[in-house]
Amino acid sequence: MEMALRPKNLLIIGGGPCGLITLRNCLRHGTFTKVQLVERRDDVGGVWYQNHAPNYPSRWSTPAYPGLIGNVIPEFLSFSEHPFPAPPRKHQPFPTLAETNAYLKEFARPFIENGHVRLSFEVTGVEEVEGGGWTVRMKDWNKGDVVLEETWDAVVIATVWFDNPHFPDVPGLRELQQQQHNKVQHAINWTGPHDDHKGKCVLVIGNANSANEMAAQLAPVAQTPIYRSTRRISVFPSLPDNRIQDIGPISRYTTINNNKITAHVQDGTAIENIDIVLFGTGYYPHVPYLRVLRPDPDPQTHARTLVPLTSCTTVPTRIPSLHNQILYAYNPTLAFIGAPTSFIPFTLADLTSTWLSLAWSGMIQIPPTPKARLVYEQSRLRTLAEQRSESDNPSDLINFHFLGRYEMEYARGLREDVVRANEGLDRVLARWDDEQDERRFAMYATKMESLFVSAGVERLMPIDDNAT
Repeated sequence: MEMALRPKNLLIIGGGPCGLITLRNCLRHGTFTKVQLVERRDDVGGVWYQNHAPNYPSRWSTPAYPGLIGNVIPEFLSFSEHPFPAPPRKHQPFPTLAETNAYLKEFARPFIENGHVRLSFEVTGVEEVEGGGWTVRMKDWNKGDVVLEETWDAVVIATVWFDNPHFPDVPGLRELQQQQHNKVQHAINWTGPHDDHKGKCVLVIGNANSANEMAAQLAPVAQTPIYRSTRRISVFPSLPDNRIQDIGPISRYTTINNNKITAHVQDGTAIENIDIVLFGTGYYPHVPYLRVLRPDPDPQTHARTLVPLTSCTTVPTRIPSLHNQILYAYNPTLAFIGAPTSFIPFTLADLTSTWLSLAWSGMIQIPPTPKARLVYEQSRLRTLAEQRSESDNPSDLINFHFLGRYEMEYARGLREDVVRANEGLDRVLARWDDEQDERRFAMYATKMESLFVSAGVERLMPIDDNAT
C-alpha cells in the first residue's frame, strides 16, 4: 500500500533556479489551488542574481561576482520547453553571469506579472503545525521589515546550500577567524581582486572551480606565487600558471607578532608571512529557519516539541530524513528542491520538481510510512560509507548529496515515475540517457579549450573534440 498526497496551497521559498522551475512545474503539472514563491532579494536569480546599481546595499552575500563565466553549456541550463539562448561567442559556449541572470529573469517574468512571485520577502521561520500545515513567518522589506505570519499546506525549500560557507576543521583556523577575521575570506564574498589584494601574500584553499578561478584572478595582482593548497590533483578545468604554486593540505595555522599568518603544511614545510587566506571550500546544507515536530513524543512530557531539522554538525553532512532527496520522511508536505549537488543542477531541478508536482497531486504514489520513506536514506548512507572506505583520503565530493556516478541511476528512477504518471512528459524532459551523459562529460574538454582561447594561450596538447 502506498500513500497519495494532495496539499492545495503551497509556498516555495527561494527565487533561484530551483525555486523558479519548481514554481513553473507546480503551476503547469500540479492540481493546486494556490502556488506562490517568495524571494528575499528585490529580484530573482538566486546565486545568479546580479544588481548593476552602484553601491547597491545587499543584505546577503552571493557566490556570484563580476566577470563570472559558468561551467555548464546552454543545453544543461535550459529548463524543459524553455531553451537557453546560445551565447554569441564562437569559442566560448559557456554563458556569463549576466546571460544566465537574464535567462532566469525572462523565465520568471510571467510569474511575477501574474502575482505568483513576491519579491523582498525574507522567510525567517518555518514551523510544522501539529495536525497539519506549516506556519511561515517572513519580513516584508517593501514595507520596512514588517513581519507577516501565514499558514500553508505544504512548503518547498529551495535555499539549501549557498548561505552556508564551509571551512575545514583545521587547528588554529577558528582562533584566526576570531582574531583576524578580515584575513580569513571565503568565496561567498568574492567580488574579484581589489586593492586589499595588491602585493599581498595570498593562500587559496581548495582546487574546485571557485578556488581555481580566484587563484587565476589574483595572479596578476597579488604577490607571487599565489599559494594553492590542495589535497589531490584537481579534476576541474584550469589553465597552468607558473604564478600559482600548489602545495599540500594545511595541518594548522599560527600567527606571529606582526599579525602575519603561517600555514603549516602536512609535509612539514611552512608558508610564512601570509596576509590573506581565501577559502574556496564549498558550502554545507543547512536551513536555519526551519523547525519540525520531533518525530517521537518527549518521554517526559509526551509532547512533540519543535526542533531544528538541519545542523552544521549532522554526520554525514546532509539534510536528514529525506525520501528520494526530496520529501521529508516524517511529514512529506515538506520538500527540498536542490538538495542533490549535480553536474547539471538546472536539469536535475527540472526533473525533481516535476516529480514533486505529480507526487503532491496524487499522481505518483509514495511509501505509506516514515520507516518506508527512510529506506532511500539508509541505502544511500550504506553506499556512501562503502565509497569513503575505498580511500584513506576520500574527496569531499564523496558526500551524501553529491551522487556522482549514481546520479544517472537516481534521475532515471525519478523520470520513470514521472512518465508513468504523465506519458506526455516523456518527450519534454531531458532523456537522462548515455548520449546525454556523454555530452555532459564532454563539457570538461570544451571548458578547457575555452579557457585557452579566452587567455590567448596556445594549448599545450590538443584536445580531442570527440572525447567523452
